[in-house]
Amino acid sequence: MSPTKKQLILQRINLIIKEFNFNNRKQKNPKECPCYLQNKPCHNISPENLNCFFCYCPNYDLTKEEGGCKINNVNGKWFFNEKLPQGKIWDCSDCEIPHTEEFVRKHLMKLFNLQ
Repeated sequence: MSPTKKQLILQRINLIIKEFNFNNRKQKNPKECPCYLQNKPCHNISPENLNCFFCYCPNYDLTKEEGGCKINNVNGKWFFNEKLPQGKIWDCSDCEIPHTEEFVRKHLMKLFNLQ
């Protein structure tokens, strides 16, 4: 990869991280998410460090109907309800891993082979 292309990708990654910061999204797109309207982050991360780029976790296992966690995070849990096709679904709402700026940067760097 050329140095120019690499620099352009790094700039875009930084732009993504800035644009998807919770406080920034809340200010620019207040109606986009109920959490923005309520000024209440969906995870126990300070709004300054919460990044909404991976609103839906890239580690959520979609290969199973009931879902799951590809990285086996201990903060996940099963939500049981007999109305669900498998009787349960994976609930990772207590997980904070994919919602930090550090994770977003690391994941995008890996995606573009910049590690």
